[in-house]
Amino acid sequence: MNAGTHETLAVNSEEMAIVAELLSSERTKLMVEIRHTDHRNFREELRHRLAAVESLLARLPQALAAR
Repeated sequence: MNAGTHETLAVNSEEMAIVAELLSSERTKLMVEIRHTDHRNFREELRHRLAAVESLLARLPQALAAR
């Protein structure tokens, strides 16, 4: 799949809650990793990934993202 292609993923509310939980966990882990990384290039890659995770979390329904 290329960057210009958009696909729809059909998930039920239980699956969406799991996705929100996983993303929240990944966000926490990335924040810790960023604080402990000494290599500037790797830290920037982690920050880029964190921004992607936060973007995904922001697009989830608010009720699920708050869990």
